[in-house]
Amino acid sequence: WQQENGVYAGFTQAAPAVPSVAAMVPASYATSAVANDWGDRLVSRAMNYLGTPYRYGGTSPKTGFDCSGFVYYLYGAVFGQTVGRMPHEMVRQGVTVSRSELQKGDLVLFGTGRTYTHIGIYAGNDHFVHATHRGSPVMVTHMDADYYRQRFMTAVRLSPQ
Repeated sequence: WQQENGVYAGFTQAAPAVPSVAAMVPASYATSAVANDWGDRLVSRAMNYLGTPYRYGGTSPKTGFDCSGFVYYLYGAVFGQTVGRMPHEMVRQGVTVSRSELQKGDLVLFGTGRTYTHIGIYAGNDHFVHATHRGSPVMVTHMDADYYRQRFMTAVRLSPQ
């Protein structure tokens, strides 16, 4: 990869999810020419909202998203499907997949103990797109960013109905 002005060609720098962690986003994520399957369609639409502000309880691109509100909104916008609003509801609706079997569109969940505290959409190449936290917009982050690597709990495939 060739570096230009501090950014590798073909990548866009996203704001870090945690102040010490920066995510690099391949441009191909946002510009998929043909979105053939549901995972590609979901990720492609999610990328349209990069930079949308975080808003606790938010489920709209006009006012902002929280993490589960972002997933909830996308399933309605892309598939016309209503899914659970909270991460634990989405987990019950999906089929568990291992981290090694992740495919675009799978939901990745993070937390501590037995409590889910965060959810995002797997975008491929060990990255996920998510509404992060207050003060940060929707962004793409590497699964191995310190904060998320330590808190990864499970992943589910919530195929559209």
